[in-house]
Amino acid sequence: MADENSPEGLEAFTAYWLELFSYGYETNDWAPFEAVTDPGCRTCENLKAEVQKHYESGGWIDGGGISLNSTNTEFVENTTGSINSFIDITQNEILYFDSSGIEVKGSKKTEPVLGVSIAYWEVDHWVMLDFGSPEGS
Repeated sequence: MADENSPEGLEAFTAYWLELFSYGYETNDWAPFEAVTDPGCRTCENLKAEVQKHYESGGWIDGGGISLNSTNTEFVENTTGSINSFIDITQNEILYFDSSGIEVKGSKKTEPVLGVSIAYWEVDHWVMLDFGSPEGS
């Protein structure tokens, strides 16, 4: 369903995209995520850079899976042709370990958080353009 240009397809794509984001946290393999994410997504690049920096120092991350609880979209293209959605997400506990296996920091599971995703239908698939907090929050 994530390959449909419909509200249901956008919701399925958003859930899949968040799974790829979670996969990047745990593996530092960002290729699948980058394949469906616009390189101009600043939030994406900032979070990815933080994770990559930790892995480059020899550490690793456990957890951090992001779940999509719900979406809400009018499914109307904006002036650039993209579709905005309000998304309700939760992120699981994240544990950061250094190269010797010692936990160096962590964060608890988040309460549900309201965010915005902006995606674009490109011929036969969705591309995530941006992701983050609603403007003004």
